[in-house]
Amino acid sequence: MSRLERHLRQTGLPVIGRAGQDALRDATVLIVGCGALGTVTAELLARSGVGTLVIVDRDLVEYSNLSRQVLFSEKDAARSTPKAEAARTRLGRIDPEVRVRAFVEDISSENVEGLTEGVDLIVDGLDNFETRYLVNDVAVKHRIPYLYAGAVGTRGMTMPVLARGGAGDGALVRWTPAEATPCLRCIYPDPPAAGIVETCDTAGVLGSVTAQVASRQVTEAIKLLVGDLQHLDRSLWSIDAWTNQTSRLRVRIEDHEECVCCGSRRFEFLDAPPDRVRPLCGKAGVQIRGDGADVDLARILERLQSSGRFERRDGVVHGELEAVRTADGHAVMLTIFEDGRAVVEGDSDPAWARGVLSRFVGL
Repeated sequence: MSRLERHLRQTGLPVIGRAGQDALRDATVLIVGCGALGTVTAELLARSGVGTLVIVDRDLVEYSNLSRQVLFSEKDAARSTPKAEAARTRLGRIDPEVRVRAFVEDISSENVEGLTEGVDLIVDGLDNFETRYLVNDVAVKHRIPYLYAGAVGTRGMTMPVLARGGAGDGALVRWTPAEATPCLRCIYPDPPAAGIVETCDTAGVLGSVTAQVASRQVTEAIKLLVGDLQHLDRSLWSIDAWTNQTSRLRVRIEDHEECVCCGSRRFEFLDAPPDRVRPLCGKAGVQIRGDGADVDLARILERLQSSGRFERRDGVVHGELEAVRTADGHAVMLTIFEDGRAVVEGDSDPAWARGVLSRFVGL
């Protein structure tokens, strides 16, 4: 099947046409986070003809994901497949000509600039504000367009970020200084305190809402990639699908000259050292980052076999420790990634998690 035939209906739209479809084919889009928002976004961008997708996600597929994370199957959950790898496989079946680069990594100040190098657009599929502020920093610093999005409960929102000063040299997506928008820190100067913001784990989430927000985000992404900034929605758009309420907060960039990020160009999240130990958002578990050096997963698997049931696949050793139990008597789940990152599930106490990892893995 030719590319022209595959995208015939979309190319027939006057707002896209052949030139717009060629621009999509030449584009590289980074999707940060591959959960409910990220999977719908990735599938729609692949089906629209975006030539290269870069997908970054640190997590494994779980059964609780399947109701809303559309690229994944029961087989992925049963195998605890890394989300980025499962997405790459599925997208390859949808359109083999779309180039998909998958990274099973935790986005941090150490790697975010490398992950964003050479991309034309950053699209939000994240579930926490700390990483969003980091992505906002790198987008403003390097003048990469960034589409912020979020969804929880029955509510969702989107907003574009086009840095002051216009696009960088040679950028696919072009905008002038007059077309710049406020950044995330213009709207939310500081991240919310821990426990203040609801998460999908604490408040639940309606799958149709994440699909609706992701669909809107993809539409705005296509506008940017084909060069139609005239029709880009520059507002902070929000919806509550259950109460049928929508709103737009129109914010002028000139009202935020003192913004610490895009005004003063201080990149506090990008310049900060990454947290080596961090409780997981919305669940009893702790992530422990390695020192950046790859680890010997074969040796780690051999070491863990006597302490529980573990398997190695897709660059991950994953399983449960039968030799140690949580306070309520459940087995501790342990995941070791190739880059030395580890996730210990069962308690949110960093000291306890470090102790488990040191005792059974030696990291």
